[in-house]
Amino acid sequence: MRQRYGYREGARSWRVIAILLAAIFLPWLAWSAWHHSNPEIRVTLISFQNETANSIEITYQVEQRYPRQQLRCTLLARDIDKNVVGEIEQLIPASNLEKQSFTTTIPTRIAAVNAAVLDCHAARG
Repeated sequence: MRQRYGYREGARSWRVIAILLAAIFLPWLAWSAWHHSNPEIRVTLISFQNETANSIEITYQVEQRYPRQQLRCTLLARDIDKNVVGEIEQLIPASNLEKQSFTTTIPTRIAAVNAAVLDCHAARG
């Protein structure tokens, strides 16, 4: 039968290699999926409201895995052509709460039509 169907003695080696690669790759894939879907700091834009031609008010929620660290958030205001017309950094003090909502006014040089949170990261120094 071996001569008829071309069975080779070394045919099992690819199976061993495939099992070893799966044993290494699958746990890494599970860790990577969990790690990137649960960031340490998550920001959700709740609303923005254009009150005047020189400012826009933004409300956002910050959720952090380690709430006892101070954060620095960069807030942007954009005009109708998506140009940045206002930018501020807000310092968020350390707290015991994992979720906090903040309302901030961003001063602008011309009328803004939207606002966003560009980035939130741990404050250093």
